[in-house]
Amino acid sequence: MKVGQLEAKPGEHIFGYLKTPASRSGMRPDIPVHLFAGAKDGPTLLVQGAIHGGEVIGSIAILNFIQNLDPNAMRGNVIAVPVVNRAGFELGERGSRIDGKDISRLFPGKKKGSVSDQVAHIYFEEVVRQAQVMVDFHAGARTAYERYVLFSAEADPDNLTELEKLRRKLVVAFGIDQAAFFPPGTFGNNSAKEAIEEAGVAQITLEFGGGTGWFKNGQDNVRDAERGIWNVMKSMRMIDGEFESDGPMCTVYNAGVVIWKPDVDGLFVRLKHFRDELKAGDVYAKLIDPYTGELLADMPTPKDGIVIPSGQEWPTVGATSIGILGTIDRVEDRRTTDLYVY
Repeated sequence: MKVGQLEAKPGEHIFGYLKTPASRSGMRPDIPVHLFAGAKDGPTLLVQGAIHGGEVIGSIAILNFIQNLDPNAMRGNVIAVPVVNRAGFELGERGSRIDGKDISRLFPGKKKGSVSDQVAHIYFEEVVRQAQVMVDFHAGARTAYERYVLFSAEADPDNLTELEKLRRKLVVAFGIDQAAFFPPGTFGNNSAKEAIEEAGVAQITLEFGGGTGWFKNGQDNVRDAERGIWNVMKSMRMIDGEFESDGPMCTVYNAGVVIWKPDVDGLFVRLKHFRDELKAGDVYAKLIDPYTGELLADMPTPKDGIVIPSGQEWPTVGATSIGILGTIDRVEDRRTTDLYVY
């Protein structure tokens, strides 16, 4: 197993840094990489955290995971990257202040371009392309509490591609009780996800924790994030064992309703909560003046939908989405679903 200058032989765990280009000031956001080469042949799994620098649940879970992973007891390879975006991570920011770009939106990257363009290119070629499955951890950071598996919308649900069939199993195998997809164009085009899938890599994205629930729920989310990695390895037949989950059912939402904040800033007060069913026109949240208590704006939902965990930090500033609602697309039963992808 080889990534850049790092190489792990069967049964080995190797740690080092994937070299990246330097900024004008000489800063090099080299990427920390753990390679686990299994004692027996098998597929390759990539687990990554903090490609958005302030979203760290996955980073902690990955560090816990690698402490317990024995390459001699597994089939195939694991590439574990606790922090992809070091520049953003060290400042607690989503993107990279080096050039103001979001690495996760740049794949497959560019050989010539800004630092983030080149980082995306090197990482895509050296790491992403080697994997059959990619587990990409995100979180609500300071602005929202999240807990679902996010995956790309399927082109034709009645005629799934092989990659889409594989991904459906991974979504359920991960083990949490809800998943979601955004209809095409909900947040604009995402050519980076298309590039990953064109490379033959099945990607699932985890939205885990964050927001005001961080201190209350952080430990549980880290535990369940790590549990999910082990479940994916079981699904890929890299290790043996029983699947562990929140319960037998996984509800999959079509997350097509986005509530946007108006052009006024203030104290954000959320009135509706996870699994609340809203009708078009129902008020999801309101903005009030933090000093006088005056109502500045109501934020109604434009369509019917069920609340998926989301929110916003207090006070809220700037144009942003402040809530996501969905309709139930299907409910998967783990007791009757084949969860194995290999």
